[in-house]
Amino acid sequence: MDRRIRAGLATTFAVAAGVTAAPVPAGAASGGTFAPARYLATGSTATNAVAVADVTGDGRQDIVVGIDAADGTQTSSVLVYAQQAGGTYAALPKITAHGGYNSNVRLAVADIDADGRTDVALSSSAGIDVLYQRNGRLAAPVLAAGRGEDVAIADVTGDGRPDLVVARVQGEVRIYPQTSSHTFPTYTTVTGPYTAGVPVDQVFVADLNADGRPDLAQFYGHGTWVRLRRADGSYAAATTYRAPADANGYRPVGLAATVGDVTGDGRADLVTSVNGNSPDAAVQVFAQGTGGLAATPASYPTYDCPAGLAIGDLTGDGRQDLVVAHGSWRAVSVRLQQSDGTLGAYATNLVDGVGSQPDALAVGDVTGDGKPDVVAVAYDKVAVLRQL
Repeated sequence: MDRRIRAGLATTFAVAAGVTAAPVPAGAASGGTFAPARYLATGSTATNAVAVADVTGDGRQDIVVGIDAADGTQTSSVLVYAQQAGGTYAALPKITAHGGYNSNVRLAVADIDADGRTDVALSSSAGIDVLYQRNGRLAAPVLAAGRGEDVAIADVTGDGRPDLVVARVQGEVRIYPQTSSHTFPTYTTVTGPYTAGVPVDQVFVADLNADGRPDLAQFYGHGTWVRLRRADGSYAAATTYRAPADANGYRPVGLAATVGDVTGDGRADLVTSVNGNSPDAAVQVFAQGTGGLAATPASYPTYDCPAGLAIGDLTGDGRQDLVVAHGSWRAVSVRLQQSDGTLGAYATNLVDGVGSQPDALAVGDVTGDGKPDVVAVAYDKVAVLRQL
């Protein structure tokens, strides 16, 4: 799943951290192998985030790129590579947003105003820019909510309108309900415990205890806190999920998380990366069982420096697979979900300058052959891994 719509769960909610690849058509199934990376230059070393969605209204999945301000004279921006017939791309004019220098922008994609067209939300130090799709293009951004380090799009209030869920800082999430006029004038604050020291946080909205209600989670490097939504709309006390401590009491940190069904039971699981070099590098799965997430994760050793994560059904077998960006190690790896609900061995794919940002990966059919591909941030460009 890419940032941000996750499907195939017991209940579907918009969440932060990738957009789920569309189901693979019959006859298009593959084995999760990829052609050598193709690169699309963004023109900026501050390329921070990537998402896959049809933002031009032609039924083809486009590549959406979030770009930070590279210096104090610039602002953040959004770049769209519109997919053309035959799997080529047209780079549309860059759209200037409001974020200032060092915003570390993130992306979320969903139909925010319920007009049947996919829109984009961009988080930055200036606030949440919403870019509505109009006439086959993304319109100029509207600064819709306050400062955010990450953003998710989900109907939290239950009124049928998607809301903005914003990680303002570590330990603080703001929920901006959408009004009938498609504005976000007010917010409520939900807090959770955190351990400082890792400059990253992500926000997720998903049903994490199979009760049909959207729960709230924030990843902060040292762990993830989860607050389950009660029937009256309030949130239960936070439960924290962290990597197990080693013999010396040390708990490794991570660079990214994602949420999706990687165990094959129809429930959303929490997946986090564990930073380090082999043999310490790992991805860990806090599987959802009866009543919530497992306290102890299943750990899978992996290639060096795992960072951004994305989930999608790459092979058309109905099972969600895991894609991992290995920051600064020139690799993106893929783990296919097995029939027993475990993740198989990883296979690496060469990517020059792969980013370590939480939004460094997206999954979707960007080549028009019916097979989900992988798109990755790669320093001043994006890499397209076409599935064979």
